[in-house]
Amino acid sequence: MKKRELAMVLSQLKTGYHSPGLEQYTLPGDIAAEILLTASHFGDIYQKRVADLGCGCGILGIGALLLQAESVLFVDCDCSMIKRARENMVEATKGLKAGKTRFECTTIENVTFTADTVVENPPFGTKRKGADTQFLKKATEVAPVVYSLHKKGNSAFLAKQTAHVLTHVKEMRVPLFRSYPFHEKKVVEIEVELLRFEEVNE
Repeated sequence: MKKRELAMVLSQLKTGYHSPGLEQYTLPGDIAAEILLTASHFGDIYQKRVADLGCGCGILGIGALLLQAESVLFVDCDCSMIKRARENMVEATKGLKAGKTRFECTTIENVTFTADTVVENPPFGTKRKGADTQFLKKATEVAPVVYSLHKKGNSAFLAKQTAHVLTHVKEMRVPLFRSYPFHEKKVVEIEVELLRFEEVNE
C-alpha cells in the first residue's frame, strides 16, 4: 500500500479524545503512515506480531493491519479509546482479509504479552514525568524491535534506559491540532524523533 493511500484511510479514523492527564493526542494520517512505512521498510510489519501500546484510536495498529501484519494487539488504559479503536478497526478493514486482533484495556504495567514489533506514540512525559521512559522500557520487554515516537532531543537519554540498541533516529515534524479548551492555537507543530530500537544478542 502506498503512503498516500494509507494516509487517506488513517486520516478518516474517528478519534473521540481526550484526557489531558493521559497526554492523549492523535497523530495525523500522513505522519502515522510515514512511521508505519518506515517500519515496513525494515521488514518489521509484514507477517509480524505487532503491538500498539497506548493505542488511542488505534491508528498505528490499524495501519499495521493494512500493511499485512499477522496480528495486532491494541492496548490502552482508557477503555473508551479501546472501544473506539475496535470500531475503527472494523470500519478500516471492512472487506479486507486482515490479521488477527486483540484489544486490552489495561495499564502499561500490567502488559505481559510478547510480540515481534512494538509501534507506539507514548505520552511525551510533560504532564506525567517519566511516562515516555516507562512506555519505552515496557515496549522493549514486549518485543525485540520497537518504534517509539518522542520529543526531539531525548534520544541519547532514552538509549540509556534499555538494553536494546538504538539503531535509527528519524526526525519528523508533527502538527498537533487543537483538542483541548486550554489550547490557544488551532495547530502547533512540534519536532519529534521516531526511534528504532532492536534487541542485539551477543
